[in-house]
Amino acid sequence: MKKILLLAAFVPLAGCADYGFDPIATISPASSNVQALDEASTSRLYLSVVNGLIEQGRYRAALAYLDQYAVKERKTAYFLQLYGEALLGTEQYDAAAEAFAELESTELEADGFNGIGRVKAAQGDWRMAAENFQKAVNVRPSSSEFLNNLGYAQLCVGGEAIPAAEFNLRQAQELDPTSTSIRNNLVIALLMAGKEEQARRLLAGIPTMRERTEVQAFAATWLERHMRGDEPAKEDM
Repeated sequence: MKKILLLAAFVPLAGCADYGFDPIATISPASSNVQALDEASTSRLYLSVVNGLIEQGRYRAALAYLDQYAVKERKTAYFLQLYGEALLGTEQYDAAAEAFAELESTELEADGFNGIGRVKAAQGDWRMAAENFQKAVNVRPSSSEFLNNLGYAQLCVGGEAIPAAEFNLRQAQELDPTSTSIRNNLVIALLMAGKEEQARRLLAGIPTMRERTEVQAFAATWLERHMRGDEPAKEDM
């Protein structure tokens, strides 16, 4: 699924949050060493550190810093994206969808649609999830992440959506051949489409027996769950 990448240089700083650190104080260089950061640079660095908290799953801490940021700073598209992620992580689905919706007509519009799709997936509304993932793909057609999310949602919808799911997952794999998530979802799509031989060939390309067995077990469990009508797991995207 969609991950907001954090520059490695900031990862250790995020770990200091347990001790009540101030991101700005932590990332700002000493004035005696370099020139002071301008306001825009400071804002981006602050939000990058907050993103680190989100990457660690510390959504409540991220919300606290985002609320602090919003007191004095302008709510940029990046802020809204992080705010939506933090709200989604704390299962505040309506508020998360509102934050992601505000990204429409910004440079992060595709991420907004993808975010709303993930909210709908978390709520078990896979048709609406697929609809929003499709909007994300329409805006950013070369995103393997968005195509994978769309394909998985279409697998969960099932029925007539299976051919589209297979197409989107094949396209995602060609864009990102190293993604295990895309590969696993494509195995499921091929099995659901009745293309067992193609699924076996895809599995045969997995280098180790252990991983191959794990993927086979994953696909079998997923299909069994789907046939029983159980709720698909959004974490499998």
